Amino acid sequence: MPPASNIQFDFQCETFEIPERKWKEWINKMIKLHGKKPGNINIIFCDDLYLLNMNKQFLGHDYFTDIITFPLANDKIEGELYISIDRVIDNAPKFNQDVEQEKLRVIIHGILHLLGFKDKTKAEQKQMRELEEEAVNLYNNALVPKDNYFDWVYGVVQTIPRGRVSTYGAIADYLSLGSARMVGWALNQLKGHVSNIPAHRVVNVKGELSGRMMFGEAGERMAKLLRKEGVKVVDHKVTPMEDFFWHPEEG
Repeated sequence: MPPASNIQFDFQCETFEIPERKWKEWINKMIKLHGKKPGNINIIFCDDLYLLNMNKQFLGHDYFTDIITFPLANDKIEGELYISIDRVIDNAPKFNQDVEQEKLRVIIHGILHLLGFKDKTKAEQKQMRELEEEAVNLYNNALVPKDNYFDWVYGVVQTIPRGRVSTYGAIADYLSLGSARMVGWALNQLKGHVSNIPAHRVVNVKGELSGRMMFGEAGERMAKLLRKEGVKVVDHKVTPMEDFFWHPEEG
């Protein structure tokens, strides 16, 4: 796909090479996966001193930071991210990451702020870390040839026997994807079409038909498909889950 033109990169420090097309594709994908529309986003790399001065001037903070985010009020996701490459380089070993992975984490941290996520409380910080990890995993696993991610998921789902169900988490663990949500994203691309990929046989860890709205009929069709195969569904939940659960390791 062509690079998205609404995301721009700039340097207020010495320039360095970036995978601009992949980063743009990734950022746009993450925004859309959160149900939002991407607008104009400027990502500016700078050094410690540049960002320290901004931190003092605009936020009244006298300390180094890795990123400052300026969201714009709009019906689309728009704003500016200022990232200190000095902080990224220094922080990478502290978080047991290489520099390229730390760049991804800091970029998506700013994008999540634009999406409205906060990190003031411990609960918010935990959620932010989890979302960062999922986003970085998506970049590492999905922005490679398709058969290295979506087709892996589809291949596993095709092996779920009739009358059985698996879960997003079990499939993610089996494929070492790092996040159950990534399996959901892959199955969402099918838009509820059931042909040779029985996506209706994938439920959440509680047995709930969490993806049922993708199948149409106001969320009723997924249950109908499962019942037709002999799976007991009560109130949009496989019951009892342990009687019908299938793990990909069963082969």
